[in-house]
Amino acid sequence: MEDVKILSGIDSLYYFIQSNHNYLKLYDDIQKQIEDTQAKFKKENIEFENSDINITIDNTSLNYRGKAEGFHWFRDLNNFYKVGFKKSGTNKMLQDIRVQLQGVGIYTVGIKNLLIMINDELLQNYSTTYYPVTRADLNCFVQYDFSFITRDMFVTRKRQYATISEIGSANTLQTIYIGKEPFKLRLYNKTLEMQKSQKEEMMKNYFTQNGFDINKTIFNVEFQLNRQHLRHFEIDSVDNLLCNAENVFKVSMDDIRLIQKDSISNKTAKSTNKNRAKTDEVWEHIKNEYSITEFLQNKQVLKRTKRKVSLYDDIKFHDEYRLLLKKAFIHSVDISNELLNKYYDEVNNIYSKSKKDTTVQKSYRDVEYYDKDNNKTNMRWLNNGELITPVQAISVNTLGDYALLDYVKETQKVSHVSQRHMDIYDIAKREAVKRGLPMDIKENNL
Repeated sequence: MEDVKILSGIDSLYYFIQSNHNYLKLYDDIQKQIEDTQAKFKKENIEFENSDINITIDNTSLNYRGKAEGFHWFRDLNNFYKVGFKKSGTNKMLQDIRVQLQGVGIYTVGIKNLLIMINDELLQNYSTTYYPVTRADLNCFVQYDFSFITRDMFVTRKRQYATISEIGSANTLQTIYIGKEPFKLRLYNKTLEMQKSQKEEMMKNYFTQNGFDINKTIFNVEFQLNRQHLRHFEIDSVDNLLCNAENVFKVSMDDIRLIQKDSISNKTAKSTNKNRAKTDEVWEHIKNEYSITEFLQNKQVLKRTKRKVSLYDDIKFHDEYRLLLKKAFIHSVDISNELLNKYYDEVNNIYSKSKKDTTVQKSYRDVEYYDKDNNKTNMRWLNNGELITPVQAISVNTLGDYALLDYVKETQKVSHVSQRHMDIYDIAKREAVKRGLPMDIKENNL
């Protein structure tokens, strides 16, 4: 079975964080930030949702997701993780802080980096070093088609694991669930699942970077282990889990086995006692090869994947831009088109990667313009006497849709200055047309 490629990992990780003496102040501040923002929206009669509210914890911005099970839930702006906070003294059976690592974070920056971001940076001043684990999904992606299997091909070591449900057609399995919380197996067609997921591109990049053929079937063998089951292995903390995950996965593969039905008689196969049946070869291969060492430590693959994942796009920009305008309106900040264009030019100039072509004969000269408040702006005085703000060429394929449209309009204004300016404008316009973006641009009459 050496030709069956596997990719080991941890698909989900939920845990608590024990709070310290600083937590009371943190919770009060979180509550105040939420209530203050809600009050401002209501005062201005502005409709809002939970996701319109952002808070900050030590300069880290978190987006509010609402309250559930006594916890105020927040998500980081990259959707790497979710964190919940509850009032101390309520539901004393639970710790005050809950964390759920998200798939986007796990498969881009990695679990260890996420733990550093949350435990050592975001919440270091408000917690102890005790992180009780509440759920872990240990999984193995397999380049193998399990669609042929049926429920009678599994043997469970204990009766409470014997609950089995299937999803699929009469001849093709898509998903099978064996067991129930606090311990169960999910075996499902990952290729089909990705087609319905917003994370399809991210996971395809992840598989490709790890040598999988995304044109062939991929299944996921995944064990969900909740706190009650993990305690059987004396695993209570996140660190304990990471140190023992491989052994726990291997034991789980023995607790729920895929068997070779032809290794026992038909009479035995029809009975409920099939423990004497041999383990299927691919099941044994997965168990023996499971290792999360590379998953936890190999940063190179994760960094390459991260650059390919679209974590920020024009839709997210629109949401954040709308939220900023709301805040400006609430605080009576005077925002004009001129001011927004000024900010755009400042950022555009900072991040522009192109340099001026000094070999082209200039039809202008650089001048410094001072307004009534003595603020200096670098301008260009054209030969025809027109004073303009310079527009620098940038890599248009790196711009979001909204930024690209703005760039097209700005370059169009100065396209008559020189052939280089016209070339810059043509490149920007072609990129916008290629994307199918709506443009309301009147050509210059040269």
